[in-house]
Amino acid sequence: MYSQKHADKIAVRQDHSRSFHDERVSGLNIRAREGDFVETLEGLIFDVKGLLHPQGRVIAYLRYVPDGRGVREKNGIKYRKVYDLTARWELIRARWPAYLYRDTVLNREVQAIPAAKLKQHYQPSERLWALKHTSELDRLERAAVEMAEILVKKSGVSPSKIGVSGSILVGLQTTGSDIDLILYGSDTARRCYSELLALCKTSQEGFSSYGRRELHKLYVQRGASKSTPFETFVKHESPKVLQGKFKGTDYFVRCVKDWDELHEAYGDCKYYTAGRATVHARIGSDLDAIFTPNTYELEAAKVSRKFLPLTQVVSFRGRFCEQVHKGEDVIAKGKLEKVVHGHDEAYRLVVGEDPRDYLLAVERRG
Repeated sequence: MYSQKHADKIAVRQDHSRSFHDERVSGLNIRAREGDFVETLEGLIFDVKGLLHPQGRVIAYLRYVPDGRGVREKNGIKYRKVYDLTARWELIRARWPAYLYRDTVLNREVQAIPAAKLKQHYQPSERLWALKHTSELDRLERAAVEMAEILVKKSGVSPSKIGVSGSILVGLQTTGSDIDLILYGSDTARRCYSELLALCKTSQEGFSSYGRRELHKLYVQRGASKSTPFETFVKHESPKVLQGKFKGTDYFVRCVKDWDELHEAYGDCKYYTAGRATVHARIGSDLDAIFTPNTYELEAAKVSRKFLPLTQVVSFRGRFCEQVHKGEDVIAKGKLEKVVHGHDEAYRLVVGEDPRDYLLAVERRG
């Protein structure tokens, strides 16, 4: 007979995911968002990108692959993590090309899983709720629950607006894994961010910002030497509080807009690649700098010494959160996109899709 602790553990492993076919969807629009994970019929696990998806598909990128040599295990199956973006593309192209999709809204190839291939949908808020209601947790799970509870207590936000993502979400964490929390909605995000600023500044409740040693590890892990000198990297990364340490464990907090804050449907705008570009501009607004996707509104943007109607720098990667601030002059390198909305056209720069990309503050031009 199973003990109650064992029964609780099984419930935690099962309740945080849902069979895709049991979900409520609007027509063929799949309700998945940044921080969620999805699993295919073959057992491949992908992390969802953004909040808008083409009909009948989820835009998501390969994260965990079943592999007998892997160091992670779930339900008797070993997995390995695929971290590097280039490696993700190469593996999908070589072994599972059915998950490559030529999107007519983004006008480029993406990794996107069709509904018929989806087996499970892992949701961060449900996973955190399940962890809170079990009597048997490992060290990392306990730390994630404790960190979330501190943020709820300090900020006064609803516990339902916080979730746990990353390896804990899918039950593939190791002793060296990070804590990945998700905050839903602008109010939740800003209130918790304010508390994180205070907690990291004073090193209270076990929180601390990264020092040079941790930043050097991050610098190497990201391959940032391809785009940024280390001292410049330290200057931009050391003030950040969405990443850091909680009681000795690395954490990353991702802020995501809530469903009722979306003012765009998939297909309202179309995006056309216009090549790579280096941009000089001034940050007009950093209001959405803490969110993923994160955006920075630009003023007086120049591309190759020419002024363009370039209105934004945007990134779908959390590493560019808190990167630059309102009023700063910046230089950025990435993919230039033309954005078409009805009869209106503008440009944006997308950073983070290429290891050579950067977004850096510079000394003010005369």
